[in-house]
Amino acid sequence: MRTLACLLLLLLPILAPSARGDNGPVVRSHAIAVLGEPALPPGFAHFPYVDPKAPKGGAVALATLGTFDGFNPFILRGTAAFGLTHPWIVLPGGSGSGTSVGHVWESLLTGSADEGATGYGHLVQTIELPADKMWVAFELRPEAHFSDGTPVTAEDVAWTYRTLLAHGRPSMRIQFADVRDVAVESPLRVVFHFKSNQNRDLPLLVGGLPVLPRKFFEGRDFERPLTDAPIGSGPYRVASFDLGRSVTYRRDPNWWAAAMPTGIGTNNFDRVRVEYFREGTVAMEAFKAGQIDIRSENVSKNWATGYDFPAIKAGHAIARSFPHQLPNGIQGYAMNTRRPVFADRRVRQAIAALFDFEWSNKALFYGAYTRTTSYFSNSPLASSGLPDAGELALLEPFKARLPADVFTAPFSVPTTDGSGNNREQMRHALALLKDAGWTVKDRKLVDANGQQMRFSILLDEPSLERPSLPYTETLQKIGIDARVRMVDPAQYQRLTDDFDFDMTMMVYPQSDIPGNELRDYFSCAAAGAQGSNNVSGVCDPAVDALVEKIVTAQSRSVLRDAARAIDRVLLWNWYLVPNWGSLEYHVAWWDRFGAPGIPIREGVNIDSWWIDPAKAAANDAVRGR
Repeated sequence: MRTLACLLLLLLPILAPSARGDNGPVVRSHAIAVLGEPALPPGFAHFPYVDPKAPKGGAVALATLGTFDGFNPFILRGTAAFGLTHPWIVLPGGSGSGTSVGHVWESLLTGSADEGATGYGHLVQTIELPADKMWVAFELRPEAHFSDGTPVTAEDVAWTYRTLLAHGRPSMRIQFADVRDVAVESPLRVVFHFKSNQNRDLPLLVGGLPVLPRKFFEGRDFERPLTDAPIGSGPYRVASFDLGRSVTYRRDPNWWAAAMPTGIGTNNFDRVRVEYFREGTVAMEAFKAGQIDIRSENVSKNWATGYDFPAIKAGHAIARSFPHQLPNGIQGYAMNTRRPVFADRRVRQAIAALFDFEWSNKALFYGAYTRTTSYFSNSPLASSGLPDAGELALLEPFKARLPADVFTAPFSVPTTDGSGNNREQMRHALALLKDAGWTVKDRKLVDANGQQMRFSILLDEPSLERPSLPYTETLQKIGIDARVRMVDPAQYQRLTDDFDFDMTMMVYPQSDIPGNELRDYFSCAAAGAQGSNNVSGVCDPAVDALVEKIVTAQSRSVLRDAARAIDRVLLWNWYLVPNWGSLEYHVAWWDRFGAPGIPIREGVNIDSWWIDPAKAAANDAVRGR
């Protein structure tokens, strides 16, 4: 789960302005919201989508793919165990409002599953922000403590921030570039000072930092994978593990936030065991056999054909789609422009033109998807038609270096009738490639030196081979030596962190109000930072300027214009081959759970579910457990 959002911070105060200093009146609040007010007032009882009387207890078995070698998800080295900071099931593209309560480590603020770009005080009881927004202060709750009984202090917060910047993933330094420093003013009060007040994300961004226990990590090499069970302040502790194979989390009976408004009704399972599988088909069979209790499904063929086994027909297991109201972002085959083969925009456009979505959707996906043609899909920020006056004002200064299509044509992708006859696409692609200096000789696409075009698509999920292999076959028909390269998740992480690949599948999730995460996705600084999410190597003055315009936008209208403008620039530069998306999540589970049954914008939130004792007893008897 990655990254996320914000903008102009208009706080709902607990009190009238409580102080006045050099920075003007200081407002004290229970929450930080973006372009509006928090939906929940001070003193709210609990999140509206949970059942405050949800029973605690029971055990849940989950599955994930790959392996793990430690418990530190904040560093480049190694692969951390699933569940430390993830939701118990990961939905395609991710979900969430940004700041969130983790299972082992928690943040100062937590988001609501029913709101976007809002953080409510969790580890903190009070947030202070001056009128000029040059700093934010957090007052920690005195009752907040780590699982070893030691209190969570301002020193822990400051140490975490400094440590993550010095030794964490390089993308941290990009996202927090506008933070000047952090100061501890008392055991429970910490203040973050900013370099300017233009980046409205910062109070919410720093509030979303995990808080790690300084005493636990002292004397350890933070940059090495952590192989001891970690200490955290969250609702779960690592109870046992077999590195690379399984990890079991046990609910902490002394979790300090169990009766807090941000904790009530959540984290109801006593034990959660995560089993690792090498292949998705094996994990699916484990679910069908009753060894796994719940899973999300992101393979359309599986969803269309794989959930008709006897337990489903008998009602012992359930498969259901949950519609969501979240921005979809974009998914696609990202081309690494650091590679000479993808340096020319015309080549990238030709490569994109050869992906036959209509055939794939019909033949492989059972018509489950729609084509994604915006980096802000399912959002008012998605571009369409021609640029309007507001967008043009932002684009015109860069007109000489931008593709002419940005100004003259609505963005579109070539389409087919789904029959598999993509001759028109091939002709279009070959014309673009000819303009870029590539010709077909002896059935090979070669450059002026006679070198054949070749590249590989790096993947770590076998299910992605189904659409990728037909795509490479199409590329081969015009003389490109295109192949699929499948690696395990750990190797994939290393290769993508080092940008050592040609093309790969990439998902760029988006939030309601995008901000600092765009620096990590698309800035020149991120293009050269190992481990960043700028996998395509985007480095363009226009993109950098538009990213900053989004980060510093002072109104929704400016944000909208800047987002639509950057959307056009990214799309018309063809950094990726747009793929597909869906407005619903697919989840299957054995019928042993209770849930609030309240529709939420995220679609589904497993952290609010619980084990229903009667259902579980009957269901476990059916499964022989």
